Amino acid sequence: MPLTNFDLLLWVAGFLGHLALLLILLLRRRARMFPVFTTLIVLNVTRTIVLFLINREGTKATYFYTFWSFAFADVALQFGVVYELASKVFRPLGEWASDIRTRLAVWVACSIGFALLLTWIPHPQSRFWMQVILLKGSFFSAALMSELFVGMMALSSIAGLSWSSHVAKIAQGLALYSVATLVFETANTSFGLTGNDRIYGQLSRLRMVLYLCCVMYWIVSLWRNAPPARRMPELVRRQVSVISQALDYRLDALRSEEEP
Repeated sequence: MPLTNFDLLLWVAGFLGHLALLLILLLRRRARMFPVFTTLIVLNVTRTIVLFLINREGTKATYFYTFWSFAFADVALQFGVVYELASKVFRPLGEWASDIRTRLAVWVACSIGFALLLTWIPHPQSRFWMQVILLKGSFFSAALMSELFVGMMALSSIAGLSWSSHVAKIAQGLALYSVATLVFETANTSFGLTGNDRIYGQLSRLRMVLYLCCVMYWIVSLWRNAPPARRMPELVRRQVSVISQALDYRLDALRSEEEP
């Protein structure tokens, strides 16, 4: 398929952006903290190379199936990133925060149901039934991802849990991209694919530009060190000190009683 100069520019920018982000994740040792997110970036680097080569040397059918295979893998890894970020927010010490697991399960179930309802309502026009499935599938994943990220942020606020800097930056970028993708996919399902794919192409380019902005945001944010944890308020510090002293006194008393 022919590519415009702007399309080639987006491909090169996407490849260089993902490569720079991957190097930062490795050099700054963020990959250990976010292994699923790092895998997602590796997938994007690999996808750019493979699709570019297929576009030059392969057939349209090969490009089509390879593109959507990578797309499915991308969505699966995005769900993995959601869980990875949620576990760091709601399970900072290895244990899930009180009642959060139940709330998350309820929110996921409601999000899936609502996304299915939103996907069932529109009836996009297209030349082939496969295009309808692809449009609806893209819309469903965009709706579900948007709901999951919004829900995760809302639950963290309700539970009074703080976000570490790097977790917040990754989540904010993905949340913005997911919501924007939902808007673009809504437009795609409204216009459909009836022989004129110009609108679909323009929306895809616009989404890519927005995603590149998110990549640049991650590059800058993950290169910087996370801000130091906030100091414990003085009143809380005193209370902890009093409790600690009381426990020490109680332990000394128990040891004295055990001595012959």
